[in-house]
Amino acid sequence: MAFKILFTEDALIDLEIILDYIRADDPEAAARFGNALLNHIELLATFPHIGAPVKQRKRVRKVLHTPVRIYYRIHEAKQIIEILHFWHTARQEPNF
Repeated sequence: MAFKILFTEDALIDLEIILDYIRADDPEAAARFGNALLNHIELLATFPHIGAPVKQRKRVRKVLHTPVRIYYRIHEAKQIIEILHFWHTARQEPNF
């Protein structure tokens, strides 16, 4: 059974900031990247454990869609993947 994917408000804000940055130079590239990123996230519905555990945060995992790390949490009992943050790899690791 596929997991349902939910986005936190913080994740949506992160995503908008990243896409706005790309959109400033190339709106079509921003659309392509945004779609590719969301398609990558859809893999988590079928393969929720594909990401690596985050050492500093118990139960948080991360997966890379270059140049963006996607931080998420698995809620096994509810069959939910909670997308916590999108983080550009040029930035330091988040403190959440």
